[in-house]
Amino acid sequence: MLEYSDVQYLWRYQRLKVALAMSGGVDSSVALHILLEKGYEVVGVHMKTFPDEYFSFEARVKKKVCCGPSDTRDAHRIATEAGVPFKIINLGELFSREVVERFLSMYRGGYTPNPCVFCNRYVKMGALLDYAVKNLNCQKFATGHYARVEYVEDLEHWLIKRAVDLEKDQSYFLSLIKPERLPYLLLPLGEWKKADIREKARELGLHVFDKTESQEICFVPEDDVSSYLKEKLGSLRGAIKTLDGKVVGEHEGYFLYTVGQRKGLKVQLGKRVYVHHVDPMTNTVYVAEREKLLAGYITATQPNYFLPPQILIALSREETFRCKVRSKSNMLAVASLECTQDRLKLTLKEPAFAVTPGQVLAVYWKDYLVAGAIIEEWEAFERVE
Repeated sequence: MLEYSDVQYLWRYQRLKVALAMSGGVDSSVALHILLEKGYEVVGVHMKTFPDEYFSFEARVKKKVCCGPSDTRDAHRIATEAGVPFKIINLGELFSREVVERFLSMYRGGYTPNPCVFCNRYVKMGALLDYAVKNLNCQKFATGHYARVEYVEDLEHWLIKRAVDLEKDQSYFLSLIKPERLPYLLLPLGEWKKADIREKARELGLHVFDKTESQEICFVPEDDVSSYLKEKLGSLRGAIKTLDGKVVGEHEGYFLYTVGQRKGLKVQLGKRVYVHHVDPMTNTVYVAEREKLLAGYITATQPNYFLPPQILIALSREETFRCKVRSKSNMLAVASLECTQDRLKLTLKEPAFAVTPGQVLAVYWKDYLVAGAIIEEWEAFERVE
């Protein structure tokens, strides 16, 4: 693994070679020019996750998807105009197994997954990073994520840090990447505002300066998750019940519903109700009033620690940790933290609405991301007087 002293030496005495993951979008395109302006030797790498025929079919039925041939052409053009080498890496089999199949499997199991975190862990900052280091002899691997990575000398660890532009911060999506990847990681957009990146792209004359951002789930046409799940998992009618077991409606598949969802619930109870949980074994969707979905205790599995658990526990006694339970959630104050090899448990200071199994729990110390895990279950909030 690349040590901190190695990076200092390379930075001081020779030109660092960096592989930049180029998607064809405005962020990675501007990141290329930022890296070149800072004196790095850059090679562009672009990952293919589906064969071009897939996108040709989607185009025929007029469904919008991203990461297709047009994005490859955009990335190649940007690299060529900048005079840097450009490599296309086929990672379709890995992407299908670790991202798409995992996505569908988790929905079958009653979870609501976030596929981007698995793509970052296994594909982009997994196989693609490995290829850059081992096959292209790069010392660093860069992406267009809005986040920062720093070596924290007091803790003697590399850590991911929230972006300057908190509205665009993407550190949450990096919460499951392996800690040993961090010494190689370079995030040139972490100090920038999104609006400034757009303006810089315009000033540079990049043809992608006004290109729309990619959809949330790149492999789902039109970002229509329900239609995609129906196509892949079928239709499975079942009952909608209250927590006491009363049947109040019918659904077309438990996997089409997520905790906290209200839209699409065809029930008439004279009050607002939300999805409380789903039971894949009985194909049942359970609903309840909002106050029944206020969580105070969260248990997450498959923890990914950027700091050793003993350090996390010690730091948590001195300062308040915060967490996010989904990508767009507010930061939540953590009252207590329990870290084991296979479980991450925490107690919240204030209740959180609709904590969803399958989503990522990201834990922060100050602005540093210190742990990530997959939410398994939650318990109701209890206020201590």
